[in-house]
Amino acid sequence: MAIALAIGRNAPVLARQPERLVVEGLRHWLNGYSTGSIDCWELGWELFAREIGPRDARRLLGELSWWVREIRRAAGKPLACFPYGCQCICRDECLALTLVAAAQNGDADTIAGAARHLVGEEATDTALAATRGFGEALDELHQRLLPIPMWVVDDIAERPPLTRVQ
Repeated sequence: MAIALAIGRNAPVLARQPERLVVEGLRHWLNGYSTGSIDCWELGWELFAREIGPRDARRLLGELSWWVREIRRAAGKPLACFPYGCQCICRDECLALTLVAAAQNGDADTIAGAARHLVGEEATDTALAATRGFGEALDELHQRLLPIPMWVVDDIAERPPLTRVQ
């Protein structure tokens, strides 16, 4: 089951550029790993270059790539995502978004909770370092994610995962 979190009055979460960059970047990179096609990453590059410019996209995509690689490795299982451009976010996408938002906002409890639900009890130091690195790179480009409280993480974690995985 997918969820869409409202921001303000009925606005989808992906209407905000910072959240859109994280979720769409995650989708492109997971699909690239899943299909083995560089085309997925090229589409991600085009999206980021269009949204924030090629110079900033180059830096941010380096951090995104490291982050996705490490959370995939730490999860030890395929992570789910919706297709590019979908305005809803699935359980894994929401937990990944929460992980980065919590890192940006210095919320250690939510980092621990989101990591536990996304990658398991033993989140690796490397996965958490990659999360912090990606969050810092977003911050440097003035792409500040909204904080997501721990009660939302717990609610999302109780929902069933998607059956389509990447």
